[in-house]
Amino acid sequence: MKTAIINGNICTPYGIKHNAVLIIEDEHIKEIQNSNSRSRVKADKVIDAKNNYVLPGFFDTHCHGGGLFDTSSGKYILKNKKFSAKENDYESGIFDALKIHAGFGTTSMFLTASAMPEMNMHNFTKYGGDYTKKHIPGSTKLLGLDLEGVFLKNPKYAGAQSPEFFKKPDIKYFNKLTILSNNTIKKVLVAPEWGKAGYDLIKYLTKNKIVSCVGHSGATYDEVMKAYDLGTKVVVHCGNGPMSQNFKGGGVIDALFYLQDKVWAELICDYCHIHPRWLVSFIKNFRFNIIGITDAMFVVGFLEKIKEFKMGSKTGIVNNGVLKVKDSSNTLFGSCLTMDKAFENFLNLFISNQWGYLVGNLFDKDLSFDKAIIEASKLLSCYPAQVYGFDKSIGSIEPDKSADIVIMNIKKDKKYICKIKTVIINGFQIMLEG
Repeated sequence: MKTAIINGNICTPYGIKHNAVLIIEDEHIKEIQNSNSRSRVKADKVIDAKNNYVLPGFFDTHCHGGGLFDTSSGKYILKNKKFSAKENDYESGIFDALKIHAGFGTTSMFLTASAMPEMNMHNFTKYGGDYTKKHIPGSTKLLGLDLEGVFLKNPKYAGAQSPEFFKKPDIKYFNKLTILSNNTIKKVLVAPEWGKAGYDLIKYLTKNKIVSCVGHSGATYDEVMKAYDLGTKVVVHCGNGPMSQNFKGGGVIDALFYLQDKVWAELICDYCHIHPRWLVSFIKNFRFNIIGITDAMFVVGFLEKIKEFKMGSKTGIVNNGVLKVKDSSNTLFGSCLTMDKAFENFLNLFISNQWGYLVGNLFDKDLSFDKAIIEASKLLSCYPAQVYGFDKSIGSIEPDKSADIVIMNIKKDKKYICKIKTVIINGFQIMLEG
């Protein structure tokens, strides 16, 4: 099947192709044509972009759920306000999460595991692995699994995680999860303060081309630097999930600021997890080695129906689109962010050339509108694909790559407002609610 997207401003790694034509054949991008070719286009389906922006689909590499499904607790039942963690709840719930996020322009995703009971971990890895090996049209592509909360250590740095389910790093246990997942685990957080057990697992992950991460950690500067030497290369939601820092011997944040662009930093760009001025500080420190993530929770798509919930040993509250641990005003409980909103926020940050603490303005000179779109797109599509080894197939609009496309209207009011018009995954146009 041949599809043509006409009248689009197409975002490529090399610039915006205005009023151009994008040709898709079956599941892949075929070519980009200039506007003069519109009258000659022959296709089975023609989509008029109506002068909107055609972006590569978003790749969210840190997401805990959505559509009433949570990776650590199963399906949330609105009727009794409780989670159900039966096997079939995981099987159907994962699809619910993938379907809800597709509507927000997330064409590829990792699902992220918090600290959780053993049976829930069994179900998550088993059914997560199943969905990674298949794709159901109309849903986000699940490209792998992410173990965030399993190998944490210090309850002081747990955030909203449940410390009773933390485990000492163990290669045999990790391999058990790997087998359950059908070899689909792509990313693992290992707290360096575990010492030898943690270092052994980091070394093992690196050898097997699985990305090792740091976060939720009370490690010293030296412990983080040793983890880096062994292969750790991603900072999990930098600025969130408490991490050690001091002005004496140094901690996690000290080490990360020293390493700069030798590592990649995840950022939750919803303006409440991190103040915009600190976002700028992190972006400049890591020299744009930034991966935009959502850290989204099960409430996505149902915010108006949930005010309070119990998960593990913690109680969460939902207030004005923000999730917090009850009776702990400074502890956030994941997020309600979606990738389209993250793009909008990064775009406004870039186009305004926001000033940041300690570092001044984000750019030496203001970006053009087109350049700001390209740079914001990289953080949510190109860079995550590059870090996790999927850049040959996704992450940018180029010939022979997967036809994962977001058509977005971008309008200026007091700030730029971004609204998704069309989402295409593997060449298939999905139905958007509303």
